[in-house]
Amino acid sequence: MTEKNYKVLIGDDSMIFTGDLGVTEFIGDGQKTISELTTLQAPADIRRIMCVITAFGGDSFFPKGLINGDLFPAEGNEVIAEGDKFKVLILTHIADASSWSLSITQGEIDVTRLNDRFRKYRLGKKDAQLSLSSIFTVGESDQPGGVINRSMKLVKQATDGTYTVSDEANRSLYFLGYANKAALPEETDAFVFGQIYLYNARLGGQSGSAQSYDASGRLTGMDPVFYSLDAQEAA
Repeated sequence: MTEKNYKVLIGDDSMIFTGDLGVTEFIGDGQKTISELTTLQAPADIRRIMCVITAFGGDSFFPKGLINGDLFPAEGNEVIAEGDKFKVLILTHIADASSWSLSITQGEIDVTRLNDRFRKYRLGKKDAQLSLSSIFTVGESDQPGGVINRSMKLVKQATDGTYTVSDEANRSLYFLGYANKAALPEETDAFVFGQIYLYNARLGGQSGSAQSYDASGRLTGMDPVFYSLDAQEAA
């Protein structure tokens, strides 16, 4: 077996990316690759063109079981079918993030009857909560559309004196939370994909400590999906 089958993950394997959906909708023609359609190459930091499916053609290329709104992580050389449609995620690595976690719980409904010797249950709805801990970094944490701006209005002055006022508070964003960020070509990328609102922001300072920023997130839109991606073998 290859070494990756025995890899035990540690904290340094984790990364988180956040961002928004691009405006342009791309339509497959059965001839052009995804790189040719989008004029994009897979970014070096995520090695994939992250496509969110918006429609399926009659003989769709997209894997069976995916639905509108799901992510298709393209290597760029895929030729999608005529009528397949997608938009590209514009993602940014949160370089100041020190940790993230996604907690998934599920309700339980007691359906025990009088003649049952043991209690019986039906499972209820699932719930998920994202927690993000960051180190505040000037020039990264305070960017328009970033994680802090999703919690409050941001006013930013440039060196030329111009101001940018950005109010992204309570606007959702997409996230890719990596449990394993592959360092070598033959390793596996493993991450959670979802769409969230950020809330319960905590920002402050303490003498002698790194200035931190923490936030919680709740799901919106599509349900989260876990992706485990091996690199394609060379032809």
